[in-house]
Amino acid sequence: MIFAMQFELRPAPHSPDFAEIGGAIATSFIRADDADAALALALAYFRDGDWDVVVQEQPPQPVDRAACEDDPEWLDAYDEAAREGECHMLDLWPVAPDDTDTMH
Repeated sequence: MIFAMQFELRPAPHSPDFAEIGGAIATSFIRADDADAALALALAYFRDGDWDVVVQEQPPQPVDRAACEDDPEWLDAYDEAAREGECHMLDLWPVAPDDTDTMH
């Protein structure tokens, strides 16, 4: 079964991207037996990629391929998760000038 979920992320302070990336919205498609397993896999991926989860926007929900057919990006992500086990799409934004002490 494929589960879809969404998170708001920020780079961990030790991440090489911390100074340049302000955050991201991540949409994850995970192949798993249940929602708890899907969530655990997504959280492990973010942790291993030096991301901190700010908030879980959408909890894991089962999704079928037909539900993704109207959005080519989601359809590709669904198919990748079906083949590879997971797919994470990150929509990044830069650090805002007022988010850093080094900008005046």
